[in-house]
Amino acid sequence: MGLGAGAATPRFSYRSTWLPEEPVAGQAAHLGYVEQDLSLSTPIWHEGGDVWSTSLNVRSELFQTDAFLPTTGDRFPPELWDVRLGTAYQHLFDNGWVGGANLSVGSASDRPFAAFKDMTVGASASLRVPQGERNAWIFSLNYSTNSQVLSNIPIPGVAYFYNPNDWFQATIGFPFANMTYRATDDLTLQFSYALLTNIHTKAIYRLGPMVRLYGGFDWSNESYLRADRVNDQDRFQYNYKQIGGGVQVLLSRNADLDFSSGYDFDRFYYEGKGVGSEHNNRVDVGDGPYIGAKLSIRY
Repeated sequence: MGLGAGAATPRFSYRSTWLPEEPVAGQAAHLGYVEQDLSLSTPIWHEGGDVWSTSLNVRSELFQTDAFLPTTGDRFPPELWDVRLGTAYQHLFDNGWVGGANLSVGSASDRPFAAFKDMTVGASASLRVPQGERNAWIFSLNYSTNSQVLSNIPIPGVAYFYNPNDWFQATIGFPFANMTYRATDDLTLQFSYALLTNIHTKAIYRLGPMVRLYGGFDWSNESYLRADRVNDQDRFQYNYKQIGGGVQVLLSRNADLDFSSGYDFDRFYYEGKGVGSEHNNRVDVGDGPYIGAKLSIRY
C-alpha cells in the first residue's frame, strides 16, 4: 500500500461561480456575489518513498450588496478572502506504513494579512497502518486556528479504511468519514462528512468516454476573521445548503472542463465564537440559483 494517489502529481484548478442578488431578511437590501477558487499543488522533491510538496489555495467572494451587520451596524464586508500557502511531507516506511504531515499558513478575512490577528494556521499529522492487502487503520491529529468547531484545539482522529473490492471503499471514523460506491461501470455514488456541518453527496454517471453527468447535495460552512470584529475570538461564519448538478467534459487525459448549476438555500452569516455561541450580526439571505464553471489540469 503505497503513497496516496496524486501525491507526486502537479495539479491546477480554477472555478468561478455566480450567485445573483437575493433579498436579505429584515432589511431593505439584497445580496449576491461572485466566487473564485484557485488551487495549485506540486511536488518539489520526490525520492523513493518520500514526497515533499507545496500548495496554494485562494478563494475570493466579491459581493454586490447594501446589507449591514445588525448587531454592530457595520456595512456587510464588500469582499471575503481565504488565502493559504501550505507544504506537505509523506513517507512510506519499509513495513508499508505511510506517515504524513501538513502545515498551512494564510489569512481568511475581508482584509487579508492586514493584521496578525487575521492570520490562520493549520497543521495535521497522520499515520496509515495497513490491515491486510486492501484495508488500513488511519490515525490523525488536526489543528486549526480557524475551524467551525474547536478552533485552537488539537483534534485527534481514528478511522478504518475498508476496501473489500474494486467497486466499494469507505473510511469510517472520527472526525471524518467518506464512501465511494461504483454501482455499475457507468454510475458512481460518493459521500463525505467532516465536523461539524460539512456533508457532501454526489452521483456521477458516465454518459460517454469524454462526458460525465453529476448531481448532488452539499451542506457547507466557511469561516473568516472579520478585520473590524469586536472580539478577536469571533469568527464570521457562512452556512449554506446546496443542491445542483452539472456536466464534466474531459478535454484530454490531463484536463477537464466542468459546468454546473443549482440552488442554494438555508443561507445565513453570523459572527460568534463557535456553533453553540450567540449569533451576533446574523444576516439571512434568500434562497436562489447559482451557475459555475471549473477548469482542472493535472500532469
